[in-house]
Amino acid sequence: MAAPKLNRNQRLQLLEWLAAGYSFTLIALWFADREWPELTRAAATYYRNRYRAMIEQLQTARHSAALTTGLALKEERIERLKEHADQLEAIKWKADKNGRLWNEKAWREVLDDIAREMGHRRQGIDLTLEKELEAFLDRLRDNLDEATYARILALAAGQAADRG
Repeated sequence: MAAPKLNRNQRLQLLEWLAAGYSFTLIALWFADREWPELTRAAATYYRNRYRAMIEQLQTARHSAALTTGLALKEERIERLKEHADQLEAIKWKADKNGRLWNEKAWREVLDDIAREMGHRRQGIDLTLEKELEAFLDRLRDNLDEATYARILALAAGQAADRG
């Protein structure tokens, strides 16, 4: 018995999933969830071979857009987080059945995520930067006389003290 043909939308979705590199098992599960015709391995192989050029075009487009669109963009992540924070703010003081304010905690966590995305939260200590600075100071010391080197360090320390 021949496998049932896929309609245009089902075929396009299958090609998109194949281009994304999803496993046959996962694609077959998605077909079943949508109550589409059962997808056999032979049918998936047929579509993979028959539409190879189209799948390669979809892969190329997907890969080129991956780092330049959607959540890959810092601005888009921040915008989505802002929208989520607004939704949580509308319900942050609504207690659950036990009187707990879980939404307020989630709202604060989203605000923290926004601050991290914007670079307003320290992510940790970059030890490589410290090593690079030490190497730079060593090279500077080797190329300057003692008095000039001491004056540069004093100026740097004074500026650091002014900021703190």
